[in-house]
Amino acid sequence: MVGRKPEFDRSYALDAAMQVFWKKGYVGASLADLTLAMGINRPSLYSAFGNKEALFVLSLSQYLEKYAKGRVELLTAEGVPFRERVFNYLYATVKGQAGEGTPRGCYLASGLSETAGEGLPAAAIDALKAADAESVRQLESLFRTDLQSRELGLDERAEDCALYLITLLHGTASVLRSGRELSELQSTLEFGLRGLGLEKA
Repeated sequence: MVGRKPEFDRSYALDAAMQVFWKKGYVGASLADLTLAMGINRPSLYSAFGNKEALFVLSLSQYLEKYAKGRVELLTAEGVPFRERVFNYLYATVKGQAGEGTPRGCYLASGLSETAGEGLPAAAIDALKAADAESVRQLESLFRTDLQSRELGLDERAEDCALYLITLLHGTASVLRSGRELSELQSTLEFGLRGLGLEKA
């Protein structure tokens, strides 16, 4: 009896592609890199995911679901003071950027840095910008609606506060990718919070 061919693991293949894009960027990731990491050939890649552009967009969604979603939930943790929630979110994000079984940096931030060039197709650019805008929107909503934030008057500049934190995180992603260590950035996060008027108790 002929053995049955192992079932294709779509989630595993997508995760592998995400790691390649995360490390090399869209332009730097060749189809050979992707198929090798995913354990499939080119026809299988096209059949399962479409083209490289579609694979990148799907990989971005995988990143957001697997890594970003849990960090955002820290912002609304019950019974935790506002400043601590914001710090926990920032620290968890930066810790992820430092590389824990993943490439250093941030998939989203790295992708956004490529949008200034000419190598990214339109769908990839749109997906990256939409994800970045959603990150800002989530933080803006927090600053605008959280009771403790409103007591501090941060709701009146919610959009500026949100963009400030996202900009800070894009910066930490860059310096961690270039070789800085997580331990060097904790004080940077503290400075960042003080810039918003969130002093340690």
